[in-house]
Amino acid sequence: MGEYVNQETIVLLIWFIFVMFKKVRMKKGDFDILLLIPAITAYILFFVFELASFPYFALQLYSFIGLGFTLLSIDLKKVSNEKRLKNKHKKLQKDYENLAQRSELLRERFIHMLDLVDDGIAFRSDDETMFGTKKFIDLMKIENHEFSFETLMLKMHPDDQTSYLETLNKLGKKKPTYEAHYRIKKEGEYHWFKEKGTRLIQDKRTMYIAVVRGMDVKKYPTSNVEVLNNVPFEKAYFEYIQKLNKARSPYSIVTFELTNIPAINKKYGRDIGDLMMGEYIQKLAYHFLKDIHAVFRLSGIRFAMIVTDHRKTEMLKRVLEEGGDLITYTMTFGSVKETLFPSFGLTSVKMFDEPVDEIAERALKALDIALDDNVNEHYFIYNR
Repeated sequence: MGEYVNQETIVLLIWFIFVMFKKVRMKKGDFDILLLIPAITAYILFFVFELASFPYFALQLYSFIGLGFTLLSIDLKKVSNEKRLKNKHKKLQKDYENLAQRSELLRERFIHMLDLVDDGIAFRSDDETMFGTKKFIDLMKIENHEFSFETLMLKMHPDDQTSYLETLNKLGKKKPTYEAHYRIKKEGEYHWFKEKGTRLIQDKRTMYIAVVRGMDVKKYPTSNVEVLNNVPFEKAYFEYIQKLNKARSPYSIVTFELTNIPAINKKYGRDIGDLMMGEYIQKLAYHFLKDIHAVFRLSGIRFAMIVTDHRKTEMLKRVLEEGGDLITYTMTFGSVKETLFPSFGLTSVKMFDEPVDEIAERALKALDIALDDNVNEHYFIYNR
């Protein structure tokens, strides 16, 4: 009797193992469990506790049939494929984790690299979330690198918000780049900023990338054209003329006065006036000068530039005669929009033995004539 009991125990144990294997590997086996439970129950009741007599061969036959059914219904190919897929999934998961780690490392390196740039850089996604470099959040006095577009707008001067949003709304495929000026409130005071950016559209998503710099009046000219605060004065102006006279190379002196700057200063404050002067001088220097250091400040709103390229001089004469944006330049800083109306004096130097102070005096006389109320034009060309 004990021999059959041991044999039956082994059969039931093997059957149980294969049922569990089928359940775990193939996610099947509910019917097998229904067949197995009666066999185990009968074995315990009739042969372990001997509560009643039962034909042993019937239980043995039932167990072998159930074991056979379980074995025949196991799809070894499927089990093998699932194992391969599971191994492949593990490998893909590991590759993904490695890729994520490398991406995060590249992201951190990229952020640290951006922090080396003097200007602040900000990224804005289509869900209105923004990311700013350390320089940007320091400039704007924002606590975290990640913040909302609304946070930035709340710090912006109310008068500048409308013009800023209008600038962004005008962007399109032909003109995706923009430039804007606005004020940001920091520590109870508003400070001016200049922003250059571009709009990107990728996979139907709209994103913005912007470079921002502070427009502190003392720093602004240095970072752009080295005028105003750092521009050389009369001494350097005379030395430059002497240098050109020794080289005996023809040149022209262009004197100009930004006549409505005092009114702009009175209306908006001196910082706006200085910013506009810096912007205007940058534009003139870009179009007419080879040497950026050939711009000199003669007084608060009066300047001189020395043009050594004859073609540039002729172009300036045509521009003075025809007018246009190069002469009357309209600028927008946030909600402030003003046009500068300068007056020009121009004299050409082809004789190099004339005293420097006489050359400078003639250049200023040309400007004074242009400023005379009895002169209809906004310029005067002094020809000898």
